[in-house]
Amino acid sequence: MLEAKEFHAVGSREIAGAAGVSSATLYRWRGSKEEILLHACFEHMKPVLPVSGSGSALTHLRRYVLYVAQLLASDDGAVVARLVIGIRDDMKLHRMFLECYVMPRPQMKRRFIREAIVSRKLKRGTDPELLIDTLNGPLFFRWLQGRAPLERRFAGRIFDRVISASSDKSQPDWPITEVDRTPVVASTCDKSPD
Repeated sequence: MLEAKEFHAVGSREIAGAAGVSSATLYRWRGSKEEILLHACFEHMKPVLPVSGSGSALTHLRRYVLYVAQLLASDDGAVVARLVIGIRDDMKLHRMFLECYVMPRPQMKRRFIREAIVSRKLKRGTDPELLIDTLNGPLFFRWLQGRAPLERRFAGRIFDRVISASSDKSQPDWPITEVDRTPVVASTCDKSPD
């Protein structure tokens, strides 16, 4: 529904019809149509992240950055944009979005960065938060601005340059070139209706 309409333009009867239930049943699941849409979006967007399989922590981090670029450039990226715009003034929905969808992702990236620091692939003084923002910033900027396409190649170049500047060059296996696309489901809020 959010592929065709703005967040607040979707009606509760539409949601109930798509779910195959009555509006009353719908509201037993969640408190508002906005919460219902948000949770439906979480379920749809519960990403399959290509971060499992063999490889170093930096290999996993690179796969994740490439996945984010691919997601943002897809139709699902447009849905995320509509969702973010639709909930920006509702603090409860915004908090729910952060807790269920946004916050689990940096936790995963922080873990990869800490592992890379411990294994001496990144410099000891690397700030994980700054590195995450430095990797994500250009992707989201290009996505929001739309002045140029958001492509995997662009995301790969960003990753390689940012990580190269932060890497411990005394360690072998740079640059990272292996790509393993074995999927693993990332955590999101799994509060399903009873």
